[in-house]
Amino acid sequence: MKMVYRDCLGRPVSHATISVFGSDYGKPGTGYFALLTTIDNYPARKWPYTSKDVSHIVAEMEAEGWKCEVTHDGYNAPVIKCTHLATQSIIDAKIKEYDEKFKNAERGFVRFGDIPKCGYSINHRDKTPEAGVSVFEAEFVGNDFRPILTPQLEATYVACQGRPAYRVYGDVVGTGADGEPVLRVKWWEALIEGDVE
Repeated sequence: MKMVYRDCLGRPVSHATISVFGSDYGKPGTGYFALLTTIDNYPARKWPYTSKDVSHIVAEMEAEGWKCEVTHDGYNAPVIKCTHLATQSIIDAKIKEYDEKFKNAERGFVRFGDIPKCGYSINHRDKTPEAGVSVFEAEFVGNDFRPILTPQLEATYVACQGRPAYRVYGDVVGTGADGEPVLRVKWWEALIEGDVE
């Protein structure tokens, strides 16, 4: 069975970067190469920075199933961008599956957590009320859905995991502190737990 790497949330992660740390303006002889990644529990890896020839590191990584591309940083020190092929193939297959499933999806809104009885969400950063209820834009196929996320909203989405999900209907009345749509909610319906894609 091929190794599939994941982050601390269990999502597949296929990318890593190997770059120079501790050198004097990118000159070999001081510092080291270190591998950086968001893969959970990936072992720390370092190599001495004795030369700009990184073919031995590339060969080592490729022998472990990584595809490597060598570029250079602002000091002309080598940077190796690595993609774990087995993990990337899992990611590509899931993207293809979801794109096929949601190609004719209906757009709408999903809310994680109960609808506030007062009719508005609280901006927890500023301790002020929003203009309505914070929601995520989403694509729906029946009760199955996938949120449409920006990089900023991804962190908010991760924090919402485990809360009940509701499909909400209403009028967009603003934008929340994290860039999410804010709705004046007219009605909602519970979504079956486990349908989140």
